[in-house]
Amino acid sequence: MSVNGIWKVEMLGPYGWQSIATTFLEDGNYKGASQDHYTVGNYEISGNRIEISAFTMQHGEARTVFGEKKKEINLKLEGEIEGNEINGQARDDKGDYQISFRCTRLADLP
Repeated sequence: MSVNGIWKVEMLGPYGWQSIATTFLEDGNYKGASQDHYTVGNYEISGNRIEISAFTMQHGEARTVFGEKKKEINLKLEGEIEGNEINGQARDDKGDYQISFRCTRLADLP
């Protein structure tokens, strides 16, 4: 199963789903960004499951995520691939909090 493509990333916040990034998945590499952060990492697929390990740097104003306001975050995302969607849970390296996330395929890579 290939997830190579351009994806919209959303996280479930107190007011519903919030769009947080556009991500490029290609051959095990994860790269994403918004106006205030970038994320780099890798992913592995097993069946219809995906596991992403990534590092996020908030270079704009840091947002409170996983109970803390910090510029650097190590992330682990685990989810299920269902066609053009990925749904799962994200947590930081402490693992105290989990945030629901979803990704929607926007396009194939050129």
